[in-house]
Amino acid sequence: MLSRRPAKGLLWFLIGVAVAALGYVALRSPAGPESGVGTDGPGGREHSQWSAGAPTVGTLRAAAKGANIVVCVIDAARADHVGCYGYPRETTPNIDGLASDGIVFGKHFAQFAETRPSTATLFTGQYPDTHLAYDRRTIDPESFTLAKGLEAAGYQTVLFSQNEYASPLWGLGTEFDEAYYEPDLKKGGRDIPEIWRPEALLELIAPWMKKAPRTPFFAYVHFMPPHNPYIGPPEMKFALADEQPPGTWQSPFPFDEIEPELREQVRGRSQARYVNLYDGNLRYADWAVGELERLLREAGVFEDTILIVTSDHGEAFGEHGYWGHTFSAFDESIHIPLVVRLQGSERVVGRVSGLTQTVDLLPTLFDLLEIPYAREAVQGRSLVPLLSGEAEEVNEYVFARAAGQPPSYVVRDQSSLLVLYEGGKLGALYDLERDPRAVSNVIDKEPERARRLTETFREFAERQAAPPLNFVDANAPPPKLPEANEVQMTEEMRRSLKALGYLK
Repeated sequence: MLSRRPAKGLLWFLIGVAVAALGYVALRSPAGPESGVGTDGPGGREHSQWSAGAPTVGTLRAAAKGANIVVCVIDAARADHVGCYGYPRETTPNIDGLASDGIVFGKHFAQFAETRPSTATLFTGQYPDTHLAYDRRTIDPESFTLAKGLEAAGYQTVLFSQNEYASPLWGLGTEFDEAYYEPDLKKGGRDIPEIWRPEALLELIAPWMKKAPRTPFFAYVHFMPPHNPYIGPPEMKFALADEQPPGTWQSPFPFDEIEPELREQVRGRSQARYVNLYDGNLRYADWAVGELERLLREAGVFEDTILIVTSDHGEAFGEHGYWGHTFSAFDESIHIPLVVRLQGSERVVGRVSGLTQTVDLLPTLFDLLEIPYAREAVQGRSLVPLLSGEAEEVNEYVFARAAGQPPSYVVRDQSSLLVLYEGGKLGALYDLERDPRAVSNVIDKEPERARRLTETFREFAERQAAPPLNFVDANAPPPKLPEANEVQMTEEMRRSLKALGYLK
């Protein structure tokens, strides 16, 4: 059964290619020759575009009123490999179809290049150095979350997750009314890697949808692909095996002294081979998004649902020496898709060019739905002013971190990227307008710009629960973390994380 369903999905994939090509021409831009990521790449200052003028706040709230909410995460999806972000390969026809009928956030960024802290940011609307759910720590059980706020407003809440890092196993999602994750995926004798195939999760979602869920509902859905291992069916996994992937490039690590272990692990690795496997697995993730849409339609709730497709982080293929995720916060690791399709017959269609972040999703939804929430506990900003045309930016800067050797933090605006390493001694500055790939370090040539971004980071750091000032001050000790529960890792959890590449 598992081998036949993706084959059917491939037929719909081919049909979707034609539909997406016809329906998305107006919004899509081809990839540029230098950036390799299209008009939503690192550099440049675009303006938001709307198919019929920017909607009013009233129009937006009317489109959201009483809506169900589905947040669908495809794990490790980098934005510049998604069709509606300018990628020339047809990797994502289903997502592109949603984008042609919804809103594309062109410059959207994760706050951590790893699943668990990134998911915690989505759930809490807090930056990682405030919710502190990294390493083996969990978020404070008393934390305000998206599910708690929606449940208080009368929503039924449910979590479906294939990644144990985004599940109650690691302290995330315990507040949902219902949660379906690894123990449920393993019923019937499934084990790794079968539990990571989208079919396994869809088989849990389908009966939940068929029993006519009480509305409104909030469903968080986390598919494993395109995260490695690349387990798509052969017709997807190897569809691009003999091709030269478009727009690929590589550069050295920013500094010789970083990532000694990673350097040895990736020596001689074929970029073309891994990108082709990744793009094939991204097709698999897109197929799963199409199947989720089908289930919503069959349940009769699709037109009453705000459907959000995004990711938790990206994936690097040697662009700055790094491979995979977790280790760096350059754009290939944190620039992720965000596509939002609002409910209702009056479509709100367009593309937002302002800087947006995962931390902003919670306050944006509560603003749209006019639901009160604990504003003092939330650090993100509502994106409604961007959607209504009241502002071109709500975030002047993006902040994100990675857990490499040593860990790093980035501060970026529309034209600059500052990389800071733990210990306060290493730093790099890039002019994204002249150097959209961020390969030429100009920190010594532009000290004033570096000083401005460094001070911006210092101000940001001081507002966190555990201020990471040791990224800008060589004399600052590591932040003292408050006491918190730590996850007790079982051998089964260790085996799973090892298979995903998180442990040796």
